[in-house]
Amino acid sequence: MLKKPNNFLLRQSHQVIYAVVLILLIPLAIILNTIWSVQSFQLNIDVSLQRQALMIGQFFDSTVYEGQDSQAEIQAKIKKIQNSGIAVRNFDILARDGEAFKIIASFDENKIGNSVDDLNYVISWHQNEAVATLVSNSISGTADSERLWEVVMPLKDAEGNKEALLSLRLSLKLIDDLVRETLTKSYIILAITVLIVILLLALNTRLFEHALLFKKLKEVDKMKDEFISIASHELRTPITTIKGFLSMAMEGDYGELNDIGKKGFRIMEASVNRLGALVDDLLNVSRIEQNRLTISPKVISLPEVLESIEAEFSLRMEEKGLKFKLTQEGELPTIWADEDKFRQILVNLMGNAIKYTKQGEIELIAKQTEPKFVTINVKDTGIGMDAKEREALFEKFYRVQTEDTRGIVGTGLGLWITKQLVELMGGKIYVDSIKHVGSQFYFTVPIYNKLIHKAAPPANNLSK
Repeated sequence: MLKKPNNFLLRQSHQVIYAVVLILLIPLAIILNTIWSVQSFQLNIDVSLQRQALMIGQFFDSTVYEGQDSQAEIQAKIKKIQNSGIAVRNFDILARDGEAFKIIASFDENKIGNSVDDLNYVISWHQNEAVATLVSNSISGTADSERLWEVVMPLKDAEGNKEALLSLRLSLKLIDDLVRETLTKSYIILAITVLIVILLLALNTRLFEHALLFKKLKEVDKMKDEFISIASHELRTPITTIKGFLSMAMEGDYGELNDIGKKGFRIMEASVNRLGALVDDLLNVSRIEQNRLTISPKVISLPEVLESIEAEFSLRMEEKGLKFKLTQEGELPTIWADEDKFRQILVNLMGNAIKYTKQGEIELIAKQTEPKFVTINVKDTGIGMDAKEREALFEKFYRVQTEDTRGIVGTGLGLWITKQLVELMGGKIYVDSIKHVGSQFYFTVPIYNKLIHKAAPPANNLSK
């Protein structure tokens, strides 16, 4: 039976292929664009210099050459051009000599009188127009060569009749040297750019892998949340059953227990209660993360809730030898909150205070600190924390690991759940602590305002 391919691996392969194609195509596109730009730049320079060579010839024809001048006068004028510093290598005036042409004036006086036969001369003479050709010439004494524009054009007298030919060669060496230097720098910059692009694309490939891994982790995390939710629901039924039978046994429904039996059953009851609390925490985490936690705010009398919390925890603190103090500053207003979730917040904070306080006092303080909020403060004289230990205090599964906390059980979920509940009801939670002095957790809860809350529905499904 053929196995269905793994979709994740297929997606990963596609992303890798995509990244490889990018790594090849982008540098190639940059290189081709640079080469095209360089060639276009070189072509523009060549055309510009060609026009310059033609303009020199036309200028000489229209303003310098006069058909009536003697050869000596023409040679003197050419010498002035040679001494002007213009990058002209050859400058020859040729007269028709049968089928060929004879040089009558030139930069190089040794060439005067020589007959030359060149196809460009014939074409220019018969077509009565300038001919420009790009040629190369070896530089004497070196292995290098220079490019030149060779321009051949007819020279005319005052009436416009052809009398001679002008042949000049304009050197491109200076421009070529400048272009070569510029191109060298451009290619260096191109190489650096391509290297940077390749490095960025390689990093991008890693980012693809990280993105795929992150997506896979999110899928796994979602599966984990669903599993925790299902498992927690399934665990609640047997835990409730066990608690029921333990209660019946401890009340004597199955006969009287001796002291050893009662002690064993109390240990079992404490363990089952701790397991039940863990399951409740996991269920709360699952509901909060999936935005399924229902908040049902209503008007609550704050003093009543605080006094019930005092009654609930007084016995536990007496058994541990701790003092308890309830402080209600001023006349406390009614609050707008979910009563069960509000009690859960207080129970979590009071439970933590008892757990981490070996001796001294725990104080529960309530006062109105803002026009719209009441602040509840749980203050203890416990082991305390330093600044580093407080940094991740409200994160999931975080527990302070020190010598003082060794042996104290907990999941690290209580404070995270507490923070989420406070924020879901519109408040904020804070902590102050000094090592070996104590801690205080304080949070805000909205005051009931009939103008704001009167139209509120009896139940809201709030999300983070």
